[in-house]
Amino acid sequence: MKNVLGVALAASMAIGGLATGASESRAAQRAQLAKTPDWSGIWEIDWRNTRKSPPRPPMKLTPEYQAKLEAFRAAQKQGENLQGAAANCVPPGLPRIMSQPYPIEFVFAPGKVVMLIEAYMQFRHVFTDGRKHPDDPDATFMGHSTGQWEGDTLVVDSVGFTESTDLAPGVPHSDRLRIVERIRKVSPEWMEIQTTLIDPVVLAEPYTSTTSYRHLNDEIREYICLENNRDSADDKGRPGLSLEKR
Repeated sequence: MKNVLGVALAASMAIGGLATGASESRAAQRAQLAKTPDWSGIWEIDWRNTRKSPPRPPMKLTPEYQAKLEAFRAAQKQGENLQGAAANCVPPGLPRIMSQPYPIEFVFAPGKVVMLIEAYMQFRHVFTDGRKHPDDPDATFMGHSTGQWEGDTLVVDSVGFTESTDLAPGVPHSDRLRIVERIRKVSPEWMEIQTTLIDPVVLAEPYTSTTSYRHLNDEIREYICLENNRDSADDKGRPGLSLEKR
């Protein structure tokens, strides 16, 4: 009986120790969370270029992918309406989801930053708890994202993207794509996201662009692309069956 009681007591103490450790860990995470910048509110791209940002530079592609882009543009000039996956309500994924004409909200939690994106009702998890990328991440639209704070700047590193996403219209990516974002609030009304695309198969050199976002007193709304969708496309991006009367 004494042995049984001893084992039970030891187990109880161990569980209590785990609980205490977990509680202390949560307290540390909350304390760390309190040190992060205040990005509350809704943010939307400065479409009217109020801040007079310079135009985005052109991408420098490898010869193979420059040829793909030229073929895409030639097809468009021939009158082909290459609508792409978005016509079937498929989200664009990274990096293009961050440049949609819809607002974004940042939600801070212990060990992560969550981005709520109104377009296609998408969300992104950026893990800030020190974890590494999986050795073989599942390919997804948003990829696997880890982040670390450098002062008031969140540096986000993302890998593992599905083949159905692209870097720009007519520019697909390879399985070696890596996206690095540097996100910082430059004033109460403005945020900047510097995005660097790294893909040695597609890009002759890393491509960096900076986008300004303005603060809005608004909220994220419901976005249902499939509802009444009549603008579908086939697997080559050509318009599908239209139910509209001509």
